[in-house]
Amino acid sequence: MQWLEVHNVEYGECIVLGGGHKDILMVDCGSINQKIREGDLAFSSYVDPSILRRYSDCTFRSFLLTHYHRDHLCGFRQMLDANPNYFNRIFLPAAPCDKRGNPLLLEFALFVYVFLNRQTDYSQVNVSALKIFDRTAKLAGAGRIFTLKAGDSFVFDGVTYDVLWPVAEDFPFSDLFAGTVEDMNVCLSSPFLPDFARQFMRLKEQFCEAYVACCKTVPLQQENIDRINTIFSEIEALVPQLLLLPAAADIAEILSRPTTRSAYSDQLNAAGVIFQNRRTKEASLDDILMTGDATPESMDAIADQLYDSYYIIKAPHHGTASAWSHLLAEISASHIIISNGEYQQGGMIAAEYVDLPGIKHCTNCAACAWYQNSECSCNRLACCYDLPSRPGLTIKCPFCQSRKGPAPCGISVISPGGRRACLCDDKPMQINL
Repeated sequence: MQWLEVHNVEYGECIVLGGGHKDILMVDCGSINQKIREGDLAFSSYVDPSILRRYSDCTFRSFLLTHYHRDHLCGFRQMLDANPNYFNRIFLPAAPCDKRGNPLLLEFALFVYVFLNRQTDYSQVNVSALKIFDRTAKLAGAGRIFTLKAGDSFVFDGVTYDVLWPVAEDFPFSDLFAGTVEDMNVCLSSPFLPDFARQFMRLKEQFCEAYVACCKTVPLQQENIDRINTIFSEIEALVPQLLLLPAAADIAEILSRPTTRSAYSDQLNAAGVIFQNRRTKEASLDDILMTGDATPESMDAIADQLYDSYYIIKAPHHGTASAWSHLLAEISASHIIISNGEYQQGGMIAAEYVDLPGIKHCTNCAACAWYQNSECSCNRLACCYDLPSRPGLTIKCPFCQSRKGPAPCGISVISPGGRRACLCDDKPMQINL
């Protein structure tokens, strides 16, 4: 990795790692917000043409999706629609299974697809997970798609990256989430239900088995995707009848509970892809930990695989307080990436980040209590070790002073309003993206 650009997409994520041979690895691309206030530009208009054009001259482009939340996914779908051949490789998260071999996230998604209104954001997230292989393969081709789980690895810019999470088997789903899926299965387990109810249960099991099997091929195989689609079409044909069942209202009520929605969202985050570079010698500028929307529990699960220091750490779940992990205070990082924006449900950025010695690269200050109270970047008090001559305060960084030329650290924030350095209290310079 030669450089890193983090895009200001409001409350969302789009991080691009740049290689030395004009190749890129884009990790996620999505946003909760429809408009990016900096530049007063619709998010969709920023994706196409701004992001697409920015990397159009790259010789090899890879994309990695950490999980299926809209704020990581919707821009990727738009990019594929605009140019199906844009990415040479596409990495998607595999479906983890519990100790009995059941991919509970997929089961849950099927229940939502059948028993809830498909026009809601809640339903659309689930549909994305169910149809992602087919939709992506139709546009980009199955041979470009790879799934990722713990133990997998890939190479970018001559560096091997290891996937630390999620584990494919015996995934630690929360008791609340696992119990919710079980409750819905019980609703349809009576032997006195019509044959089509039992048929749905059989098809659901077959769909999950086919999906998990598809994840095991490298790259994905079209015949396996076709098998998933065939089963899914059979499930779709049963929907009108299933909705007439007395149990349909009970399942819809379970799915509509705030606790259920929260539990599902938490499990999607907990099952997101976490990866880091593989060290071959001593610590280096290649050391990076990409965490997606990892939960504190996910971070604890991989604690013994983490290095004691990194050049770059991506803050889990937009740096929010609810996702703060004690490990972040125990691991040193020269630079910390925080992609955040104004989103009431997201919560504030964890105050603990301010106390970390690493330089913070934030896309937005709306959820930062430090900035709101001090009207000053916390980095003004920080020492940067990447300055051209010797370590010093960030205000001595030539890129912070002019935003011209490359940043000594190789990291910059990109937005419709310009290219920014790490001093978030300074107005961005207007440039052409």
